[in-house]
Amino acid sequence: MALYLIRHLEPSGARGVCYGRRDLACDPQTLASGAAAILARLPGGALADAALFTSPLSRCRALAQALVGPHAPSVAEELIELDFGAWEGIRWDALPRDELDAWARDVWHHRPGGGESAAMVEERWRRWYDRVASLNSASIVAVTHAGVIRTALASIGVLARADAARASIAFGSVYAIEPPACGLPTHIPQPRGVRPCATL
Repeated sequence: MALYLIRHLEPSGARGVCYGRRDLACDPQTLASGAAAILARLPGGALADAALFTSPLSRCRALAQALVGPHAPSVAEELIELDFGAWEGIRWDALPRDELDAWARDVWHHRPGGGESAAMVEERWRRWYDRVASLNSASIVAVTHAGVIRTALASIGVLARADAARASIAFGSVYAIEPPACGLPTHIPQPRGVRPCATL
């Protein structure tokens, strides 16, 4: 089973803002062009017999729907973005420096804004993966968020947990995690063509 993790496209009004679970939508032009680019990047036939899952937030659901056409993707609450608590909706440059520093000192267990820690995201990510791993499907496709993708990659050793929060996960990027035991990569896969081979 191959697992493809796709980050949503850039939503309107998101730049410079800690938006986390705020339900920001993508404009139609961004959605159409971004979906076409992702379809071109996915291996041929990857979606044909795939089980497609999405975060409940509209920026993910709209992209998932655009990828599968008339079929309905399955909504998975576990794929929702990290909850930033009191930081939600505030510009990153307006957040208190001491709170940002506290998060930087322990990115895995600190709860930014009193919301959710990366360790808590990992717990629900594992719960979701354990559930879908038993499906009789050639591939699993999940449209989700940067926080979930960082946590997933750190969870399997592709990223160091201490570095996860600083890892760049581009809008519309695709990360492929495949089961053959070919060893773990030492770098983060980039949006164009690099596919980590790792065992979950």
